[in-house]
Amino acid sequence: MGDLEDMGGTPLNICWVTVRKASDLCSTTTLSLANGLSDSGYNLTILNPDESANYDDYAWVQHKLPRSNTKGLQASSVAKSAMKWFENHSKQDFDIVLVDWQVARKLIPFFKRRGLPMILMDRSPPADRSIFSRLQWREWRFAWKKVFSGDVKRGCVVSSAHQNFVAEHFPIPVERIHVLPAGVDIHLFKPNPKKKLGKEIQMVYHGRLDKHRGVMALPMLVQKLRNREIQATLTMIGEGNAMDDLVEMNKKYPWIQIHQQMQQKTLAKLLGNHHIGLLPMPRTKVWSLASPLKRSEYLASGLLVLGTKHEGHILKNTEKSWFHLVDQHDFHQLGIEWIQSLNEDKFDKGSILSRKYAEKYCSWNEAIDELSSAIQTARIEE
Repeated sequence: MGDLEDMGGTPLNICWVTVRKASDLCSTTTLSLANGLSDSGYNLTILNPDESANYDDYAWVQHKLPRSNTKGLQASSVAKSAMKWFENHSKQDFDIVLVDWQVARKLIPFFKRRGLPMILMDRSPPADRSIFSRLQWREWRFAWKKVFSGDVKRGCVVSSAHQNFVAEHFPIPVERIHVLPAGVDIHLFKPNPKKKLGKEIQMVYHGRLDKHRGVMALPMLVQKLRNREIQATLTMIGEGNAMDDLVEMNKKYPWIQIHQQMQQKTLAKLLGNHHIGLLPMPRTKVWSLASPLKRSEYLASGLLVLGTKHEGHILKNTEKSWFHLVDQHDFHQLGIEWIQSLNEDKFDKGSILSRKYAEKYCSWNEAIDELSSAIQTARIEE
């Protein structure tokens, strides 16, 4: 990691304007990167729509940005609130600003007029299939055009596939697109040492419970297993448009449990008591670019993983015995065959190997070092 101080010998002051709230499932990334930057010696200020009280225990500073409750206007309202905050805090001196793509259209010209170097933060292209999706893609393209033009110094993505996707749309040199893969707190997420396979196979999914993420295939998988007299259960954690259907299933079938999103400590304890973590997201453009948080959290918790096979799920140096990906159209058939092949010895060995893999490859260090490199390089180029 490069020198974190400017020519005057004082730590760099960083501001990150983000649409993420602490209550968002994917805010884990924001919190982990923020903590990493603070631990690395940066002075970090985060502007987002959350109440300040949520961040009292962190080393960095947070300020709340008022946000509209109307879908389609939320990102725009956050951007307007950020501009007002900067105008009211004119004495606040920042060396560089991190900007989520969702608020780029208003904030990039605003910060350019102020002479502030910027880095674009892209944790995912638009994933929503609603009427707002086309508008979101316009905002996404606008943000990356500003990286291409040089108005924004650097851009950050979550995977090599995501990096290549951006480079296919805009002729930006890949060295200006930094990959920040999702990691995991390996001290928080860890296996339950008393967990054994036993007669009941406990499977879990956590994340957005949206139908286009393939989550409805999971109860079907469990039902097919139980039809074959394999005692499988399913825990699903999150919120989304599949929730009503899943709650109705929960009333009818005792083998499925539905939980709303929960605090990280509670989630970590729950994951540690399961056997298999599920990655059902289909091979679509968005999911093939992803670096899902749940994947690293499953592995750190000593879970075996079953998922659909595409670039967004694949990890190097894994073994099929504990990290099993299959084509989407074979998800049920081949998934069932793999689950049927498991026994206590295979699970115990696989659990140890998945945990070791997380310890070696899935910490946040890589992403934090790469973000620091982007900041330092952008600062030098200014």
